[in-house]
Amino acid sequence: MIYYPKVYGVCAGANKAIVLSLKLKKENKDKNVYIYKEVLHNQYVIDMLANNGIRIIEDLKDLKKNDILIIRAHGESKDTFEYLDKNKINYFDATCINVEKVHKIIEKKYNEGYKIIIVGKKNHPEVIGSNGWCKNSAIIIENEDDYNKLNKNDKYYIVCQTTISYNTVSALIKYLDKNKYKYEFENTICNNQKLIQTSSVELAKKMDVMFVIGGKNSSNTKELFNECNNVCKSYFFSEIDEFYDFIKKQKYTSKTKIGFTGGASTSKSQIDEFANILEFIIYYQNSKKQIEKEIVKFNNKLTSSKNKIIDEAVDRFKYMNFDGKCIRGTLINLGYNMHKKDNLFLPLAASYEAFETSILIHDDIIDNSDLRRNKRTIHELYKDDFKEYKIDNTPTSLALCIGDLGFYFTNEYLVTKYKNNKNLAKLLSYYNNTVIDTAKGEILDVYLPFIEKNDKYHLLNEEDIMQIYKLKTSKYTIVGPFVLGMILSGSNNKEIKELEHILEPLGIAFQIKDDILGIFSDSKTIGKSTYSDIEEFKQTILYSYIKINRKEYLDDLLKIYGKNNITDKDSQKVKDILIKSGSLEYATNKMNELFNSSKEQIQKSNIKQDIKNILNGLIKYLELRKK
Repeated sequence: MIYYPKVYGVCAGANKAIVLSLKLKKENKDKNVYIYKEVLHNQYVIDMLANNGIRIIEDLKDLKKNDILIIRAHGESKDTFEYLDKNKINYFDATCINVEKVHKIIEKKYNEGYKIIIVGKKNHPEVIGSNGWCKNSAIIIENEDDYNKLNKNDKYYIVCQTTISYNTVSALIKYLDKNKYKYEFENTICNNQKLIQTSSVELAKKMDVMFVIGGKNSSNTKELFNECNNVCKSYFFSEIDEFYDFIKKQKYTSKTKIGFTGGASTSKSQIDEFANILEFIIYYQNSKKQIEKEIVKFNNKLTSSKNKIIDEAVDRFKYMNFDGKCIRGTLINLGYNMHKKDNLFLPLAASYEAFETSILIHDDIIDNSDLRRNKRTIHELYKDDFKEYKIDNTPTSLALCIGDLGFYFTNEYLVTKYKNNKNLAKLLSYYNNTVIDTAKGEILDVYLPFIEKNDKYHLLNEEDIMQIYKLKTSKYTIVGPFVLGMILSGSNNKEIKELEHILEPLGIAFQIKDDILGIFSDSKTIGKSTYSDIEEFKQTILYSYIKINRKEYLDDLLKIYGKNNITDKDSQKVKDILIKSGSLEYATNKMNELFNSSKEQIQKSNIKQDIKNILNGLIKYLELRKK
C-alpha cells in the first residue's frame, strides 16, 4: 500500500517560476524564452521545461534583443537586476516571495550598519544571490568550522537560506549566546519546507520503507531524506530509471507500507510517476505469480493421447508455454478489476498466454528464429530430431501443427472454465476478433517486406507500418487483453470503446519500442537474436523513415538490411545509419508522442483512480523496459 504525507510537492515559490515560464512561452511562441540558470535543483522539471521550448541560459551576454528572460525562484543579486535594467533586457522576476523578503532584510540591515550572516550552503544559488544584496560581504555559516570568521566587535544580523535545516541555525544561536556576541536574528526558513519535513517524518514513523524523490543537488531534499532515514529505512532517488532497476529486485507486496515524499523542488506529478511505476510492478508481480500457477494447471490439462509422437508434440508446446512475461495476462487482470476483484480472470489470462505461445511458434517459423524466451524454438528442436535425415519441411510442418494445436487448447480451456458464465459468447467473439486481427497483421508483416524488396514501383508509406502495428501488436498485446478482462467483468460497450481509444496509441508505442530494442538491445536481454529484424527485412518506422525521408542513406542500408548471415560489424553499420539519418530519433519521438497521448487520455477519463495509477505505471514500465 502506498501513502503520501499531508504536505508534499513543489513549494509555492518554485511553482510560481514554473507556471510563469510555461505561460510566457505559450504567449510568445515565436520568441526565445530563457530561465537564468537552473530553475530548480531538479532535472525532471528542467527536462519538462526544455520539452516545452524553455531553455536555461548561463550568460546574460548571450541574450538577443527580443529574447525573454525569467529570474528563477532562487533569486539573483542586486547587480544582476541592475545589469538587466541598464541593458533594457525584457525579464520577469519569479523570485520566491520568501527569498525576496530575505533580500529586502539584508539590504536594509546592511545599510543600517549591520554585518550580515547568512546561515546556509556556501555554493547554493539562493545564498549566492542573497549575498549580492550586501555587496557580497556576508559571512556564510554552513557549519561550526565557519564560526572562526566571526568577530565580537561586529554587530550581526542573521538570516537563513529558506531551505536550510533549523538545526544549523540553532547551533549557531547557542554559540553566539554562550560567547556573548551582539546579534539580531530573523528566522527566514520557509514554512512550507518545514511542513513537508514534519509531515514526511510523521508518515515515515508508520512506514516499512520510505522513498524520497528529488534532485541529487537539492540540499533541502537531502535534508528531508536524512530526517526520514532517522526513523524509517529510506531511499533517495533522482532518476526514475535507477528507481526502476532498484524496485524490480525488491519483494514489496500490496501489504508493504510504502511512503513517498519529495523536497520543495519536487513536483507532485514527479512523485506520482515514481509511485505509479511501483504500484504497477507490485500489481504485475502479484498477477504474474497467480497466472503462472494457472498456466501450470492449463498445461496439466493437456492430456496424454497414448501416442508417443503426439505426446511429444504436446510436451513441446508445454515447454514453450511457460517463462513468458505475462504482461498480457496482467492486463486481463487489470481490465477485470474495472468492476471485480476476485480470481475469475485467471483461466482467461492463462488461455491468452497460451494463445500468445501459439502465435509465437508461427512467428518463429516466419522469422526463422532459433531463440524464444531464451529457449530454442520448436522448429529448431525438431531439426535436431531429423538431423540424421535429409532435411525437408518436416520440422517446420510439425511446429506449425503444434502452433495450431495451441489455438484449440485455448478455446477448449475457455469454454470449459466459463461455460456457465453469461459473458462467454461476448468473450469468445472478442477473443476471436483479436485472433483474426492478429493474423491480418501477420499477413501484412510477411507481405510488405516481400513487395518492398521485389516491386520497385511500390510506394511504402508510414500508414502501411501503422496498420501492422495496430492489428498485430496494439490489439494483440494491449487493447485485446485489457478489453477481454473488461468483458468478463461485465463492462458495457461504452466503457469498452473508451478504453480501446485510450489504449491503441499505447500498443503502437509498445511495438515501436520493440522495434528499437530488436536492433539496439542485445540477444541475452531480449531473449532472441538482434539480427533477425535486419535479416528478415522487417518493415518498421525505422526503415520507412529512411525510405521516405532520408533516401540518401537507403543504398547503404540496403547493402545489409534484408541480407542473411549478417555479422556484428554489419549490425553496427545498421545502427550507425539509423542514428545518423535521424531515424532512431524520429522513432523515439513518435513513440513518446503516443505514450503521452495515452497518458493524457487516461487523465481525462472516468476510470477509477487506482486503475489510472496502475495504467500510468504500465506506461512508464513500457517506456523504461529493456526487453
